Amino acid sequence: MQRFARYVIVALFSLILIFTVVAPACAPAVPATLPPAVSVPAAPAKLPPTPAGMINSALGPISPDKLGQTLIHEHFAFAYPGWTADDSIAPYDRQAVIDNSLKIAQLAKSVGIQTIVDPTPNDCGGRDPLVYKEVSKQTGVNIICTTGLYFEKEGSPAYWESRVAWGVDLSKMISELFIKEITEGIGATGVKAGAIKVGTSPVMTDYEKLVHKAAIIAQKATGVPIITHTEGPTGGVEQAEFLITNGADPKKVMIGHVTNSKDIEYHRAILAKGVKVGFDRLGLAVLYGVPDDLSVKNIATLVKDNNYGDRILLSHDTVNLWLGRSLVKDVPEKAMPLFKDWRIDHVSKDILPMLKAQGLTDDQINTIMVGNARNLFLGK
Repeated sequence: MQRFARYVIVALFSLILIFTVVAPACAPAVPATLPPAVSVPAAPAKLPPTPAGMINSALGPISPDKLGQTLIHEHFAFAYPGWTADDSIAPYDRQAVIDNSLKIAQLAKSVGIQTIVDPTPNDCGGRDPLVYKEVSKQTGVNIICTTGLYFEKEGSPAYWESRVAWGVDLSKMISELFIKEITEGIGATGVKAGAIKVGTSPVMTDYEKLVHKAAIIAQKATGVPIITHTEGPTGGVEQAEFLITNGADPKKVMIGHVTNSKDIEYHRAILAKGVKVGFDRLGLAVLYGVPDDLSVKNIATLVKDNNYGDRILLSHDTVNLWLGRSLVKDVPEKAMPLFKDWRIDHVSKDILPMLKAQGLTDDQINTIMVGNARNLFLGK
């Protein structure tokens, strides 16, 4: 209630300012030059409807059978909200992003990856459909991007929450954006989002609940899957329950970052809800404290003992280029080897052989790497 009152006061003050100070001073002016942040052409370009059963990719609709081996959660480029404030020092260089992304996509392709899902949400830096188009065109790797909003602490809730003061149905408002980007395209890029990305804090906030409701509305309208971000070693069960209770299709939901937890009972509790899960931070034990060998053991147990092999997806959550000022020079050289496995080919080169050593068959691995992504999009 206090937040609501604050927004009302700010809104009223803004109106007074406009009518008493700004309006009289308004005169034709030369348009300001916008910072070259991650942007898309402003003019709308409504694309034809996506044929039933097809998936939106950077180069247009593709058959689920064309996905092949899929990494479900990787970022070609990324930045936290606010990075554009540093634009005078570190402006966005689309060509540099393309050049780096080409290397990453080619490396992934060299180990058998045919599709990469980049679930960078709208309110973070790095979601650039023009990059995805060019990289996919040059490499032949399918790239699927998302529409969505990040979790409250690391997203940009202020813009959306300010609308609450005007009595806006925030879930409806946000869902309209999601639906438009899925059905008509992202700006005038000629690219449609193929999935929805949402996230939660360790305990879901009121804002995050509204965003999740928007994702559910959009999923019902478009049929695309929902891919999630969870914080810490918990939160996945609550997230799955909220989505399902409010009408999401569990077969088209993947709860992400279960790799954050060592606890196989936590994994089982999420899977018991009927959703899919992403062991999608493999190679990042340095940050989340879960060694890959333990994650591999848990995956193998879930497949062999619990018959959950048809609901597990793998990835790394790599950030292959950080936008803004580089932080690499600030990382102690001794710490760099700790990130040696955080790379786009780690699952293919290291994790899959480890799963085989745990007794998984080629068919079971093929289900994890190929079948499960296809079924996430098909709702099977």
